[in-house]
Amino acid sequence: MIPVSDAAGAAPRPPRTLMVADALFRTGATRVVLSLLERWGPGCAQLAVLQAPEGASLLAPGPHVLVLHLAGAGQRMRASAVPSLVRLVRLARRHEVVLATSEIGPGVVLAWLAARLARRPFVVSVHADLEDALSEWVPAPARPLLRLVHRRADAAVCIDAGVVAPVLANGLPPQRLHVVRNGVDLAAVRAAAAAPALLPSPHQDDDGDAAGRRVPVVVATGRLAPQKGYDLLLRAHADVVRRVPHRLRVLNDGPERAALLALAEQLGVVESVSFEGAVDSPLPEVARADLFCLPSRHEGLPLALIEAVALGVPCLASESSAGVREVLDGGRSGELVPVGDVPALAAALEAHLRDPAPLAAKAAAGLRHVEQFDVGVMAEGWARALSSATTAGRTSGTRGPGGG
Repeated sequence: MIPVSDAAGAAPRPPRTLMVADALFRTGATRVVLSLLERWGPGCAQLAVLQAPEGASLLAPGPHVLVLHLAGAGQRMRASAVPSLVRLVRLARRHEVVLATSEIGPGVVLAWLAARLARRPFVVSVHADLEDALSEWVPAPARPLLRLVHRRADAAVCIDAGVVAPVLANGLPPQRLHVVRNGVDLAAVRAAAAAPALLPSPHQDDDGDAAGRRVPVVVATGRLAPQKGYDLLLRAHADVVRRVPHRLRVLNDGPERAALLALAEQLGVVESVSFEGAVDSPLPEVARADLFCLPSRHEGLPLALIEAVALGVPCLASESSAGVREVLDGGRSGELVPVGDVPALAAALEAHLRDPAPLAAKAAAGLRHVEQFDVGVMAEGWARALSSATTAGRTSGTRGPGGG
């Protein structure tokens, strides 16, 4: 049976953990890592970051989070890979376990090599369907190597049961797999949402249409990438906005920005859509929105959706993962539509804009349901999973500190 971590017993401390990330991209995976470091406090873990890409939207760690940048800003991975690996091996020997903070990217391979050279257990974090992530983000020639690393990991920690099957199908033994659900600091989320909004209104007449009526606002916060399905949302918006005026605000950045701007122009919705770029604190904007939308093609357990439910905001999401279904309680805490179905997305959007009461009632019900997605439970689960992997690694012959 796959162990699923919970909050039973005393709060555990993790083994000394070296976390390895490609970059501090503005993603849910990065937010999970930073939350764990803040929750565990100094001395438990260190984060090594391989790159700081120029022009990329990155998250800033908190003042008490220990981060070591292994390459200079804008330095290419081809030039920094070998020196970074050497430093990672030295760092790994000072820790008990090495954790790759994502299921894809060069950081997975370098973390695995460093762990093996330092004779430390290697753990990989899985935030999304492995096959979907490989297909979307990894060039075909590199996929066999990543699949090999996943098979040979001492443990994998999946952020939801819905992303387990591809990891097992890839060949990882079931006894090496742990499930630790994502969580957020619900009190901090609600406090941050109560702060004044940092963004101006998307248009000068944001408070009303030509007849003086308030125009509803739909907000989305996912990274601008194919996975997140913004092209689908734009097409649904274009269909509905001609019958029911509303505005769409996109509070993030990413590689698809130029293509999405071009699509908005092609669809004739430039005046009703605003791409705000990366926003340091999107929660006040989410809290005052009439609808939060997550139109993704595939997901894990999205933190942004948890936050929107925690704020009591009506939510509309594609049924893109078991994690999405869990957060929306199978449709009892928000509206679910089929993945990739623009007509269904448009119909649900229009239904809410015409009569917000049904989805508002679901949002009210979600306030109790979301309490189970707590950052404390997540941090304890991760500590147990890493401790288990460290113990298993020692038993199987991987040396602990001082043995490398």
